[in-house]
Amino acid sequence: MKEVYLAYFDFMGFKQFILNNEDEVLIRRMGHIFRDIEICLGQGKFQEPKNGQILADISKSTINCLNISDTVLFWTNDLSEESLIELIQVANEFNTKEISHNFPLRGSVVKGKVKIVSGKDQTEQGGSYSVQCLYGKGLVEAHDLAENQEWAGTIIHDAVYSDLSYNDMGKKLIEKFIVDYDVPMKENLTRKSKVFKLREEISNAEHLKNVVESIEKVFALDKKGTDNKSVQNKINNTKDFVINLSGLGY
Repeated sequence: MKEVYLAYFDFMGFKQFILNNEDEVLIRRMGHIFRDIEICLGQGKFQEPKNGQILADISKSTINCLNISDTVLFWTNDLSEESLIELIQVANEFNTKEISHNFPLRGSVVKGKVKIVSGKDQTEQGGSYSVQCLYGKGLVEAHDLAENQEWAGTIIHDAVYSDLSYNDMGKKLIEKFIVDYDVPMKENLTRKSKVFKLREEISNAEHLKNVVESIEKVFALDKKGTDNKSVQNKINNTKDFVINLSGLGY
């Protein structure tokens, strides 16, 4: 096992997304998720256009990524300052992109031990045996922290926040991306946490209105349905976060 920094994201409403859409829609929309993952890993770097298509350049990234159905994992190779800074930048961008424009999610960023096992073998008869498994106590902690949240957003564990605050670049990222918030959790509880801002700044009431409407649309996108009381609670909790953070009222 190796101790690393790990960002865990779980898409909400993924079952309804799969059941309520035709194959063509599923393939196209999953392509949007893959695109966002690559853009976040590329951090603004792109390859030369090929046949009119622009692809992110992830060749310089040190971050590992694994996407299994409704779960996206990013993790570092070590506990260096550089690795943590890159992970925070990638995770923050992915959190914002998905919740604001693509797919509601809840997430966590933790520090813990994991191990990756990866490989693939083909049989002579056309079968295959594939292993792509990440496991460890760090993953369990990340899962539990994310799955207990009742909103679309991401908690940064105190141990990660503490390490980030030790260097100047980390302090800049804290000021730019992270805020204190009482996160709504299951069983009507709240958890005092460090979380990613959904927006660095909301400039006026019209901007706030657009952001709030965008959150509602993303929850409902792809025929996911929002009539369920639990879903409505998550939507309202996410909207409350944005409204409270803006200081503008709504």
